[in-house]
Amino acid sequence: MGRQGGYGGATVEQVPSIDINELRRAGYIGAPPTNWWVHRINLIRAGIKLQECNEKAITLDNQILHITHLPWHYGGQRAYFLCDGGRTVGKLCAPFGYPWRCRHCYGLTYATRQAAPQYRLILKAQRVREQLGGDLGVANAFPEKPKGMHWQRYNRLRAVHDQAVGSSLAMLRPYIERAISDMSDFRGAVQAKGRGQRARRRA
Repeated sequence: MGRQGGYGGATVEQVPSIDINELRRAGYIGAPPTNWWVHRINLIRAGIKLQECNEKAITLDNQILHITHLPWHYGGQRAYFLCDGGRTVGKLCAPFGYPWRCRHCYGLTYATRQAAPQYRLILKAQRVREQLGGDLGVANAFPEKPKGMHWQRYNRLRAVHDQAVGSSLAMLRPYIERAISDMSDFRGAVQAKGRGQRARRRA
């Protein structure tokens, strides 16, 4: 099956999607982790309700999604979706009620690829916060470690988040300083105009 065509610049983040890693964390594939129920609830909240599931396929929205297992460079094997378009992928999308396919079939891209570099970094930081179950505001307190997550992984995610935010602010600094300078110039011009009008009225 070939590419279905673009969808007005839509991104993967704007359409329903299912990630094979979320299925693994939710205990649908492989050995279930200790906190599988947390991820299963998250899938249900996102509208992902599996009708059937085993190591070779899942049934979602009356569509059978095939799964394959390939060798992983860290050892063992890792599960992937077999898209009907012929690709082996970790995520499938279903834009606007269409069947589940990989993003390539629908011409979807990621929001980070459409954003300017400084905002791309903010989106990267927001993905970390979302992964930890926190709010997306990068100026707010960093989310606490989810129950069941190893501290090593949590600290690694925090380092990724902090580096992305710091780099983004460094790139945005010239724009912020220019905006402050423009506001100061505008305020000075308004004040000067007001003084001139008052002087004319007194005359």
